[in-house]
Amino acid sequence: MGNWAPLINFNKMKIYFFIAFIVFLASCENPSDCTEHYFSDKFKSYVYANPGSYWVFEDTILGIDDSIHVVSQSVHFNYDCSVSHRPQEELEQHLTSSFFKGDNNYTWTAHGYAELNEYDAGYNIGWYSDNGGNLIDSMLVQGIWYKNILEFTTTNSKYYWSKEVGVIKKEFSLINSSDTTYHFELKNYYLTN
Repeated sequence: MGNWAPLINFNKMKIYFFIAFIVFLASCENPSDCTEHYFSDKFKSYVYANPGSYWVFEDTILGIDDSIHVVSQSVHFNYDCSVSHRPQEELEQHLTSSFFKGDNNYTWTAHGYAELNEYDAGYNIGWYSDNGGNLIDSMLVQGIWYKNILEFTTTNSKYYWSKEVGVIKKEFSLINSSDTTYHFELKNYYLTN
């Protein structure tokens, strides 16, 4: 019987190794929830804007103008399914500002993610989320009534989005220059089809 002991220990080691290998393989697989996420119609109605669309804002205190133009917009599907990510549509917009310098002179890149239904364009257009926002029935801006307003407040800013229009009002102070607060209101806009 003493001659079989090394063989039995070797077989136990093979079994332990095999179990460890199966556990390792299971941990490398995608999560069981790989639900695909797409932008909602609500998200699209507030955020989507085709190239050529623009908004002209006036700061009601400082008297300066800022015009935002959509240079490009693309939506692609990211199939990645991992522990921290689900398959989703992703939005990318390139915008120009006539007043604020961005990543590349006056160009800004905005991103939207369908899993969260969130959009972030930095302070020049702001932040949007289907999962939040204070709903305001209507708002008078520069003599025009806008309806279906969503208000979003961050640490140093407020953005007001109108359905089928975009941002109609934005109040913010730059993080590196909190002594100046901007109060922009929409004067004019054009959305291309």
